[in-house]
Amino acid sequence: MSAGTVDARVRALLGDTGVKNADAPTESARGLPNVAYTEPRWLDLERTTVFWSNWLFVAAAAELSEPGSLLPVEFAGMPLLLVRDGEGMVRGYHNVCRHRGAVLVDAPCTRSSIVCPYHRWSYGLDGSLRNRPHYLGPDLHDRVDGRGGPDVDLVPVRTETWNGCVFVNPSGDAPGLDQWLKPVTDRILQYDLSVLRWIGKLTFEVAANWKLVYENYMEGYHVFSLHPRLLRHAPMKVRWSGEWRDRGFYNDYVAPALTQGRGGALPHFPGLDDVDSRRGLWFLRFPQFAAEVFADQLSILASRPVAPDRTIEEIHLFVVGDEAATDPSFSELRAELTEMWRELNGEDVEVLERLQRGRGSPAHDGGRFSPAWEGPTHEFARILLQEMTGQESKLRKLV
Repeated sequence: MSAGTVDARVRALLGDTGVKNADAPTESARGLPNVAYTEPRWLDLERTTVFWSNWLFVAAAAELSEPGSLLPVEFAGMPLLLVRDGEGMVRGYHNVCRHRGAVLVDAPCTRSSIVCPYHRWSYGLDGSLRNRPHYLGPDLHDRVDGRGGPDVDLVPVRTETWNGCVFVNPSGDAPGLDQWLKPVTDRILQYDLSVLRWIGKLTFEVAANWKLVYENYMEGYHVFSLHPRLLRHAPMKVRWSGEWRDRGFYNDYVAPALTQGRGGALPHFPGLDDVDSRRGLWFLRFPQFAAEVFADQLSILASRPVAPDRTIEEIHLFVVGDEAATDPSFSELRAELTEMWRELNGEDVEVLERLQRGRGSPAHDGGRFSPAWEGPTHEFARILLQEMTGQESKLRKLV
């Protein structure tokens, strides 16, 4: 699909509402119209443009704990399969059999091969076709044993791992992962991420569009209203709006003091000074890799769209060092950290679902932005349209 065709389809879906004065100051701009949150055709365009061409966070490498670990992941209608092969490398494939297109694996498991439940075609952990039972007739089995070739082997998905985080790039043509992450990783150089250890994840099913998750995540305006514990840790007076740079959003604050769950009890990253020990920072690499860093942890927020009004949201928790991750003496603190994130995100989910229901009202015209707090939310909408159309200069004409 050409950029011009995509551009025309986006314009057709935007209709007369569009994005009000996309280049206008934040205080007089409008957000994305309702169709961007409710229309399946819009999500389909996001899948084939934004998600297809970027790196997507899909799992923690620790979820594939041993050779033969298989982890199915669905992203915006794309069934994917992560595999840890016999050499310990994490690989990615499209999770469909090359015979009739059945989904191969529908739950995490550990296997020495990948077998389709329909006709028992089997594949090695390297994705190569191994055997087709009765393919040539009754009891005439086709033992290919890795000699099948690209027409019958599993279709690979470009996969890379960064500090225990697994990413896929469906199109295969994004920059290298380290380069792609650079707009945000350059802002967190004081943290030695190699010491992080995964301790688990929280999963939420949210009846809201994936974009609402990140629009809410970026702005600190709602903290005073929704998050009493977070407000006690870092009051509004230490907060600011954050900023975008090269498709990477960054925000931070320095809290008055450490509190439990945010640097107060678990071991810290090595070498942090007093200010960085009290710093909380969060970032988003467009489109969906978001993380928060405190002195004692990295938490990743990653959402996978399922439908225009349904999102799977995961929070992956990493702590500093093997002792913090495994020692029984820290088990209560790990449990308290997990529960803190469950409570905090739960406070957001109810509002996200209210926002989604509001997108069904013709009275909602994109809303208004606070110039003090929501400039980054405004910019998120601009970046989305830029990536969907691939023609940044034409955004100025969208109305």
